[in-house]
Amino acid sequence: MKACVLVVDVGTESVRAALVDRTGRIIGLEARLTDFFSPIAGWAEQMPDEWWDLTLECIRNLCLLHPDTEVLAMGISAQMHAVVPIDASGRLLMDKVPIWCDKRSAGVCDQLQYEIPPQEQIRLAANLLIPSWTGPKMKWIKETLPDVYRNTSVFLTAKDYLNYRLTGERYTDYSEASGSFLFSWKTQQWDSGLINLFGIDRKKLPEVVSSRTVIGKIKPEVAQNIGFSSSIPVVCGAGDMLCLLMGGGMIEEGRSCDVTGTAADVSVFSSEPLLTEHLMNLHHAIDGWISFGILDSGGGSLKWLREAFYNGEKNEKILYAQIDDDARSVPAGAEGLLFFPYLMGERLLGSPSARGSFFGLRPHHRRSHCARAVMEGVCFDLKMSLDEIERFYPGHIDSMSVIGGGARSRFWCQLKADIYRKKVVTLTESEGGIIGAALLADSAVSGENIRNLGEKWLKVKDTYIPDESRFEIYERQYRNFRAFHDLFQEAYRQFEKEA
Repeated sequence: MKACVLVVDVGTESVRAALVDRTGRIIGLEARLTDFFSPIAGWAEQMPDEWWDLTLECIRNLCLLHPDTEVLAMGISAQMHAVVPIDASGRLLMDKVPIWCDKRSAGVCDQLQYEIPPQEQIRLAANLLIPSWTGPKMKWIKETLPDVYRNTSVFLTAKDYLNYRLTGERYTDYSEASGSFLFSWKTQQWDSGLINLFGIDRKKLPEVVSSRTVIGKIKPEVAQNIGFSSSIPVVCGAGDMLCLLMGGGMIEEGRSCDVTGTAADVSVFSSEPLLTEHLMNLHHAIDGWISFGILDSGGGSLKWLREAFYNGEKNEKILYAQIDDDARSVPAGAEGLLFFPYLMGERLLGSPSARGSFFGLRPHHRRSHCARAVMEGVCFDLKMSLDEIERFYPGHIDSMSVIGGGARSRFWCQLKADIYRKKVVTLTESEGGIIGAALLADSAVSGENIRNLGEKWLKVKDTYIPDESRFEIYERQYRNFRAFHDLFQEAYRQFEKEA
């Protein structure tokens, strides 16, 4: 029997389950696509019961395909900031729940801005108050769906809901708690003042534990359903972003990372959060904090480009490699074309009203220019956050790992090295979220230090050195990007009012 840990990774686009052996190698992976709903502009919803059903389906298939494995523990990585209300019996109270990119609580945030000024927000929660956090979503439910709120026994996130269905236990971890705006970064506990500000009943919030905590064992009826022993321990796990970062090498302070999935972010691992209005902070899955800037439509912008510009015959999707080839055929800077990747608005550097847009189109621009401009535009946005990180981080960042779907593109990796002016590395195992959750689960049951385990598991695949010949053109394009980014903000807000 081959010893391994079982990991479930719930993203925006799919649910996946994987078996990871004691060397950090993925020996089996099953995936199923999920549904996404946006019935009203700014709303983003998914179905928790679908997450659960697809989780069981993926695990059952893994069991059938890998009967010779011994599962030592199970861990969950899942999209952050969903709000899943359940009643005292564990019944789900909303078929579809608001997820991380849902903006429906923008009005709640606007209302509370008058009661707690920005600097006080950062002092207490290490973050500005924005609709992404779970606290505003809870208040929106209280005000808009009072029966749901009244019957809610506990608000869980996606990860914590799956853990509940597995074990019957109701916990959250520090990474998810720090993304609520109800949590004190100094005391690392629920903050009574913030809870009172939102009017949330403290009893409706789960107990906060370490991401490495064994919260229980798989319930016998669930174990029978999926074909595993009920003795398997379940580790609390962490939000998908933090698992991704661990799997991307963020296992000691000072490391930096670029993640390009549906969303994209740049970050640094620090002992304390970087307290600035232009960055977000989340507690890491291990001791310490991740300070980062995020773009809700990172890889999502490239996906949009493919669907809008690259439909083949019979609507067959062109491979992303062809988009790379198109973009590579255009000079650095896309001959003056800029793309602003705000298909889902902005969080901190601009307005939630922001929209995706091309600027500078001229008669000679073609599809290939648009492809390069989209890839560069994502990097220019992330560079604004990277500049802010370097303003406040006391150390020096000279290299960064690149993970997520975007790391599969060698062209995009080199482009990032050139725009960031930093050495960029990719890792042998690209499934960072799965590896991060596996690190937590393995460490929890083996007792081995995460850093030591990570050094064994995480190996560099490729290294990209910045090309100085492109610095001047990218510096000019970046200056233009920043200037027009700021000019467009009022237009975005006016456009939303009139839409």
